[in-house]
Amino acid sequence: MSIITGFLFGLSTLLFVGPVLFYLLKSTIESGFKAGVAVSLGILLGDAIYVALALFGTESLINQLEYQKWFALFGGIILLTIGLKYVLKPNLNTEVNGKLKNKRYIAYFVNGFLINFVNPFVFVVWLGFTAYNTAHYSFNETVVSLIVTLLVILATDILKSYFSNRLASLIKPDKMRRLTTLFGVLMVLFSIRLIVFFYLEL
Repeated sequence: MSIITGFLFGLSTLLFVGPVLFYLLKSTIESGFKAGVAVSLGILLGDAIYVALALFGTESLINQLEYQKWFALFGGIILLTIGLKYVLKPNLNTEVNGKLKNKRYIAYFVNGFLINFVNPFVFVVWLGFTAYNTAHYSFNETVVSLIVTLLVILATDILKSYFSNRLASLIKPDKMRRLTTLFGVLMVLFSIRLIVFFYLEL
């Protein structure tokens, strides 16, 4: 039963629309499927760290308002920087040749990790998943459920990358410019949300 719970929790994340989703799609369209996979693995690392923190009893630390507040500011600055780059200096290359250097893949991995990890609202989601599991299952069953959730999220992120990659050949430079600007504006809006959270809790 814990496996089913983990699977359903993983699928439920498809309903979440956040900055990391837009970065995943943008990266894949910009540089191909492998770039999307790199972003997906970065997202997985951030989520796995949250799971470990929640499982080993640091919920109280994560739930502290002061901790959330400063993470919101840090995350807001990162998202604002990426968003402004997309708006002011968009990459309009739509030719995906799969020949990125390893350093570029590492950059996509790190950005995927950071965009996901510095979002304090992601904390809340994983704490909710962990709390539900620990209330209904043994520790080992909880671990299995959360691992299944992580794997489902990874699989769906890779699928998103696969299908968004197929759009690259259909997008012309003028449309790519508008799409890139849209992603940038959305990033900026998410960053404002985080920064506002910081100032409201001062």
